[in-house]
Amino acid sequence: MIKTLILCLSLSISSYSVAQNGKYTNDVRTGCKLWTDNFSENETMNWAGPCLNGYANGNGSITWHQNNKKIAVYRGNVRAGKINGAGKLIIYGYAIFKGNFVNGALNGLGAAYFNNGGKTVGNFSNGNFLNLDAPYLKLLKKEDVALIDSTGIYGNDDNSTGLFYYLLKPRLAKGAIILLPSTGETAENVISCNKKLMQLAYNNNIATAVLSVNFNKSLESDKQTIDFLETVFNRLVEKHKLPKNKFILSGLSLGGCNALRYTEMSRDSTYNTYLKPLAVIGIDPPVDMADLYNNAKEQIIEYEKEGSALSESKKAALNECYFLIEEFHKQYGGSPIEHPQNYIGGSQFSRNQTDGGNAKHLLQLPVRLYCDPDILWQLKYKGRDYYHMNAANLSSMINFLTKKGNKQAEFIPAIGKGFRVDGTRHPHSWSVVDAEGCVKWIRSLIK
Repeated sequence: MIKTLILCLSLSISSYSVAQNGKYTNDVRTGCKLWTDNFSENETMNWAGPCLNGYANGNGSITWHQNNKKIAVYRGNVRAGKINGAGKLIIYGYAIFKGNFVNGALNGLGAAYFNNGGKTVGNFSNGNFLNLDAPYLKLLKKEDVALIDSTGIYGNDDNSTGLFYYLLKPRLAKGAIILLPSTGETAENVISCNKKLMQLAYNNNIATAVLSVNFNKSLESDKQTIDFLETVFNRLVEKHKLPKNKFILSGLSLGGCNALRYTEMSRDSTYNTYLKPLAVIGIDPPVDMADLYNNAKEQIIEYEKEGSALSESKKAALNECYFLIEEFHKQYGGSPIEHPQNYIGGSQFSRNQTDGGNAKHLLQLPVRLYCDPDILWQLKYKGRDYYHMNAANLSSMINFLTKKGNKQAEFIPAIGKGFRVDGTRHPHSWSVVDAEGCVKWIRSLIK
């Protein structure tokens, strides 16, 4: 069958490919062999086109049926039974993909048009939207890391155990910004979402690195993630000669949690991190894990009251809540009432602690927290009020830092600025960061 888009915690990631760990099956009508992954008995594939040595080959069309219902069709070039060459793939009820396919995945210039009205047009790499302007794309490097992803800290990657990072480095880099993905988000999506930021950073002699970590536990208890971060940071300094004292960490959602928590650990004598970041940026991250858990519990009750009337957007939010509670029980051993210290230890900020919890380690550092606190959008699509938005604790965290004397702590409410890479409106997005303003701020720090 076709590998469709994986949505993790409601983050829209523009990617598509046909998995290559499947097998060949015979077209029921012509007998020509076609490549399929995860073949099931209730699924059929039909080829209309020439065969060569028993394999579908040349220009034609493939139609997929499941339980006698047409679910997808491909029109274009096929070689040795696999989708290769120029073509158009329609997945009914989801999207249309156009461009050049290599083993079932869009590669090079292409386009994806989604049923929700979103679209991505530009460069694709192995099915992932990887979109920088051509001169910068040519300079972008992907570096593998000699570590095995044994605990699954990078998901949405066809169960690969490889880890890597992307680097866009100017010839004389005066500083570096690290971009960390949100839950389930591909590194390629991070790059596409931050196209303007990365290109502006390059033009201002600032390197950008994107790391393959999107499914980790809290850093203080996740050795694999810490080992990966430390390995990459060491390589960026030793191999790529980036200035060790001029790193700014940033990330969206989980990535923001990771950026903040690593920076806190770097100033906590309990830990000995390789880097001591110059500054940190959080883009709509949850920062108080106890509050996040309790909010999820409350939202489950409210969502389930709606029963069959629950919208698709709220269903996604409900699934997030169940997922979060299950994961937190694994990480922290139970609820915040049962294990309060575990939640304080895993939080970037604890609102009910007079010392702010781990946030006290950020008192001497530049901190920027961005969000799009669009309450009308949240009320309409998620049924959330201010108390259930990340903005509440983010503003409280900045308030704590400023009251404690940090004059470089900023809360940036970018109302109405949140859009996904496909153009659809969503406050929980990278686009809430003003690229020009952010690069200007970084330049002021690394001068």
